Amino acid sequence: MMNNPTTRRWLERMLQRYLLPGIALVYIISAFSPQFGIWLRTQSFGEGGLGFGQITAVNLLLAGLLFNTGLAVPLKELLCLTRHPKLVALGLSIRITSSLLIILIAMVGGLLFSGHVWDSILLGLILIAVMPVANSSAGWTHHSDANVGLSMWLILSSVLLSPLLVPGLLDLSSQFVSAEIVEDYQRMAGGYAGSFVMMWVIIPAVLGVLFRTLFIKEYGPRLKLTVKVMTSLFLLILNYINGSVSLPGLLNGGQNGLILLVGFSASLSCGLLFAAAWMVSVICRLAKRDRLAVMYSTAMSNTGVALVLATTVAPELVVVHLMVIFYTLIQHIIAGVIDELVVSSSKSQSHSLDKPCTITSQPVLNDLEERPTTQTGSQAATYDGEVITSKGST
Repeated sequence: MMNNPTTRRWLERMLQRYLLPGIALVYIISAFSPQFGIWLRTQSFGEGGLGFGQITAVNLLLAGLLFNTGLAVPLKELLCLTRHPKLVALGLSIRITSSLLIILIAMVGGLLFSGHVWDSILLGLILIAVMPVANSSAGWTHHSDANVGLSMWLILSSVLLSPLLVPGLLDLSSQFVSAEIVEDYQRMAGGYAGSFVMMWVIIPAVLGVLFRTLFIKEYGPRLKLTVKVMTSLFLLILNYINGSVSLPGLLNGGQNGLILLVGFSASLSCGLLFAAAWMVSVICRLAKRDRLAVMYSTAMSNTGVALVLATTVAPELVVVHLMVIFYTLIQHIIAGVIDELVVSSSKSQSHSLDKPCTITSQPVLNDLEERPTTQTGSQAATYDGEVITSKGST
């Protein structure tokens, strides 16, 4: 089936069109029929050794997502931007600065409102803000004809720095919240630090990059589609398992007001992150293509990792789970709106290729019109005017 170009194009269109509604659907299924998800969550395959804890179905799915992230990264595109480390450092600084702005706004909100629900919403917002960059940001960056190489660097660098940034920012935030919820911040910080992030986040991502570099000579349409299908399947199953932990209780409790409040909070915080990233990028006078890449990479957080962490470390914090679930959906909706309103009008304009290291407007392996999935996008880079495709050919 994968060998037929027509079938491949049809399947890619189905993934791009229906993956986000599919995620919403599995959350609905998990709310009404959580038994299988709860059973999957309890499955363990022994100890990981070297102090890495148990090998569970959830951790394996998370590792699969991060491995596919690395697998989608052409090493030559990463090496291209090593000639411009200041741009990567600036992009990462904007990501951190915008996250700190959102944390500050959340802290101000915490002073105005009090109670267990607001404390949990605040924790969910901060947890999302400090997570590594979402894999899907590269897909939206590619579709917007922006700097995909910069986006890939921001994804990998945020993952590699996350063992320091995530616990550090959570501990910092815990200094300014009510005493009743400080322990929850500490549990989140302790759960992310150390062996968990090394075993199930960093190692799989690095292995994906190395595996592609050493063993895959041609990352062609057939292999790319296979990776997309596997990634989509992992993502749907993981969201179903995590949704099974918290959504049935909310549904049975008839807490419609709480659901609306959390949904509004997630929408507002996501919009503020996009706005903060754009504002800081403008202040730093980034070029439009770099600004778009930084905006997607800043506002779109790896909610898959956040939800696994929250449901594993604190399964009783249902409001935090719900906050992450809503944010998962909303960040893609806002990214799609931005792509339509801000970028689509300029897609016909050609980009200059006179820079030593940039991303071309030429599609690789994909139509330019296809929508990104919630995981990866196709990229092309130039090196001193020479086009480098995802196959490594020129």
